[in-house]
Amino acid sequence: MGTLSSALDRSARTAAIIGTEDEAIAAAGRIAEAFSLPAQDSAAAEARHELLSRTGLFGISVPTEHGGIDVSNTVLAEVCALAAAGSAALGEVLAAHFVAVEKVRSHGSESQRNTVFSAVLAGARLARASARRNSEAADGLPLAASGLAWRLGGEALCTPCARHADWLLMPVRLDGGRPAVLLLPTRLDGLHYVANSCEPVAGGTQAAEHVLFKDVLVDGDTLLQPAGEAATHGVPRSLDLLLEAARRKGGARAALRHLLDEATGEPVVSGLLSARLAAADAMTAEAGRAIDAAQIGLADQHRTNAFLAAVAALAAAEEAAAAILRVSDPPGEGTVLTASLSPHLRAILGESGELFRTENRRQPETES
Repeated sequence: MGTLSSALDRSARTAAIIGTEDEAIAAAGRIAEAFSLPAQDSAAAEARHELLSRTGLFGISVPTEHGGIDVSNTVLAEVCALAAAGSAALGEVLAAHFVAVEKVRSHGSESQRNTVFSAVLAGARLARASARRNSEAADGLPLAASGLAWRLGGEALCTPCARHADWLLMPVRLDGGRPAVLLLPTRLDGLHYVANSCEPVAGGTQAAEHVLFKDVLVDGDTLLQPAGEAATHGVPRSLDLLLEAARRKGGARAALRHLLDEATGEPVVSGLLSARLAAADAMTAEAGRAIDAAQIGLADQHRTNAFLAAVAALAAAEEAAAAILRVSDPPGEGTVLTASLSPHLRAILGESGELFRTENRRQPETES
């Protein structure tokens, strides 16, 4: 039967202890560099995920009362942006884990939080699944009562390398259609991962991978508190949007870096793209602070502010990423992008673009 404790059957890990936000940023940069290189085979890819568990990054958002350092959400977003700049799959793995941890924090029982947070600090990972779109169960798979437990069946999509995580967060529908979330151990009878691998994808976003639930028996300790209408704009959803924005920013940073490495390119285009990315950075930081306030504030307004700020951050990140990708693809798109600029702004952006390219373009490696 699916119990939380059954996720702890693996041999105990020993994760590094991250004590400051600066250490978290540094660890994210190192693991992003490791993930940016192609894995030689599936065993090497899985070993790299084990290395990720040992960095201590999975525990950085654990609340202080449970032994964590509870980094700010702005730092959490930067960790995901750094990861996504190196590997889209790595960014998705970390974002899914942090959102799942927040789900446990917001809706889990004290027993669930104690079990999960202590394991996460030791390197355990949470993955996420979602029902397939355009299906009858798009908002969650139906959970059928079976005595004192439930049975779960259907097909879902999950985050990369989910079969090597420790828990899988799955949205479901209780009798009457009420939404709820299950926190399932990833190794359960009837739980099958279809072509779910740890292999990174070169560029772009990692394709969602399939997971099948075949008459999976689960019990009550895997059920998080039903979300209900009041949680529609709750902290977990706002954090999900914020970290999606962070991942878009990370990919945009990598693409802009590639543009800066090229010998050609108009300075005014570089200036405009860097300004849009900086605006997305600022809005992401503001959304992170709003979510920080919502985590400790009791008023509904805190949660509303956090949600609106997270949506704004995502919109800014999407716009910046789209502009950078437009310039990266067909020649001449940069001219189209800057055609409507006033002469005054064009001149300033040209100046900033020259400065930005000088400061940020990679220097060619010298031969030893």
